[in-house]
Parts: sequence; structure tokens; C-alpha cells
Amino acid sequence: MNFQKEVNRCTISSAISWMRFPLIFMIVLLHCYCAIDAHGHHCFFQWVYPFGLFLGETGVPAFFFISGFLFFYSSKSYFQKIKSRVHTLLIPYVFWNGLILLAYLLLWLKGNPMMIMGKSIADYDFVDYLRAFIDRGSWDAGNGLPLLCPYWYIRNLMVLCVLSPIIYYGIRYLKCFFVIALFVWWNSIPYNGMIASSLLFFSLGAYFSIEQKNPINVLRKYIIVFFSLWLAAFLIDWAHCFWNVPYALYVHRISLLLNIFMLLLIGSYLGKKQYPGRQLLDSSAFWIYTVHYPMTIVFGTVLARHFSGIADWQMFVFYWCGVVSITALCVFSYAILHRLCPKILSFVTGNRS
Repeated sequence: MNFQKEVNRCTISSAISWMRFPLIFMIVLLHCYCAIDAHGHHCFFQWVYPFGLFLGETGVPAFFFISGFLFFYSSKSYFQKIKSRVHTLLIPYVFWNGLILLAYLLLWLKGNPMMIMGKSIADYDFVDYLRAFIDRGSWDAGNGLPLLCPYWYIRNLMVLCVLSPIIYYGIRYLKCFFVIALFVWWNSIPYNGMIASSLLFFSLGAYFSIEQKNPINVLRKYIIVFFSLWLAAFLIDWAHCFWNVPYALYVHRISLLLNIFMLLLIGSYLGKKQYPGRQLLDSSAFWIYTVHYPMTIVFGTVLARHFSGIADWQMFVFYWCGVVSITALCVFSYAILHRLCPKILSFVTGNRS
């Protein structure tokens, strides 16, 4: 059977479409947690972990997986794919980081001592301005962030798309051993390891396309075994919040991997279901991803200044209030802009609206 027909028959397209907003919401969960100073709030950390970290840290790896799968699933030529990514990735990347840099310059001209990674913008040369778009002048073992921090995903994804022929031949000749080697490399890094993580999950998605395997079909064959593994990994991962679980980092990373496949399975059942507002949520996903981060910074600052010393349960409530209000504000602003200036909105979101 033709692979593309098989993929469509098993609803992976609708599953991926369904995953778009939940994955963005997971990223909001993560960044709202990161914006809160949880020092001394151990119970809050225990309660929020399944949402802010177990789910929250799944979002970006899952997007890499989807991107890798779709990149090699497409029948377009390499140059056609790269040209498409110029519109969907490069233009928004340059625009939004440039907008932030312009804001820094305007504030500096008004007499504010604007510092980026410990260096005043007054002392910037051409290389500094260039690196502001890449890693703000700090490589940090591959974990450096651009001015708009969440856009490190887009930066890494653009590089992976350019290097996709190497990934193709690695998978074509080494098969699953190419992905296994990347998984071992990622787990050998005891810190973020953004480069290894990006390459692993992009290549994992690519593996299923290149080898013409439908991941949903594979999962359904071993559904009981898979669900048991997922549940065990989740419980052990969460248990580390209460007890000192050996090899907790590795369990957590396995959980992130299993979460992606769990979401694919859920999406295969829910992907074709419609509900009020789904089209708006799906189309606003990239906008939410772009504009939510500054809001989480404001949210964390307000919480630290005006609500310090609150109980753990109150902090948990504030966390969810922040998550819901930030997401709702992003969706509302998207809807307004889509009505008032749809062409501009489409341009700055990579022709996604």
C-alpha cells in the first residue's frame, strides 16, 4: 500500500493537527512554572510537576518530532522545502527578534542602561548584533537563546532542515541505530542538551517517514504494553518529587519520549472531532507560542512582588490562573488581529493564519 495513503487512512494527519494547540498549551504550562520562584514551596513543586514539567517539557520535543516527520513525508524537493521554511520559519524569526532588538535600542536611546547577557547594548558591534539573533552572545554549550527565548526551537529547526540530507542518509543506511545513537548521546548529557535533543526528536520523526512506518499503527499493535510503560514511567518520574528515585533524569527523559507517542494515540481518536472554537485555537497556536513568553515574565514578577509568602495551595491556584489568563489573552488578541489586519498577522506568523 502507498505510504501516504496508509498514513491518511490511519489518521496521523488529523492526530498531528489535533496536537498543535495542546502542545502550545504545554509550553505555556512550562514557562508559567519557570516564571515562578518556587524556592521553599516544596508542596507546590510536587503538585505542579505533572503539569509544568512532565507535560510542559513535552511540547518542544513533540514539535521537533512532528517537524521531522512532516519534512520527510512531503514529496517536495529539498530546495522547495527550504524555500517554504523561509516563509514559515525564517521570516517570523527575523521579524520578532528584530522587533525585540529595536525595543532595546529605543529604551537605550531614552537613557536606559540596556544590558543583554551582561553587555551594554551601547558597546555592541556588528557581531554582537548578529549574535543577538542567534544566542545573545552566549553559546552556553549549545543552550544559548535568541532575544525571543522560545524561538531557540525555530533556530534549531532551521538548521536541521538545512542539514536534512545528512539525517536522511544516516537513517537510510543505519536505520533505527542512528536514532538509538542520538538517544544515547542525549542521555549522556546531564544538562539541557538542546542540540542533542533537537537532533534526536527531529530524526525520530524523520525515521518513521523515511522508513515508511506509521507510528500510530505500531502503537496500536502493542497498546497494552505501551500504556503500561507510559504509566510506570509517569509514576516513577513523579515519585522523584517525593523520594530520591535513582536515575530520575533518565526516567524523565524516557517519559518525554513516551508522552509524544501517547499524544499521537490520543490525537488519532480525537483528531477528527470538532468542538466550538477548535479552528481558532488551532490557527492561533503559533501566535500563542510567539507572544506568551513576555506575559509569563510579567506574571512571575507580579507574583513575586505582591504575593510573596503565600501558601503552596495559593501558589498552585495562582499558577493555573496565570496559565489560563495568558492563554486566553493570546487567543483573544489573535482573534482581534485576525479581524483587523489578517495579512500582517499572516506575515508575522509565517503564513499560518
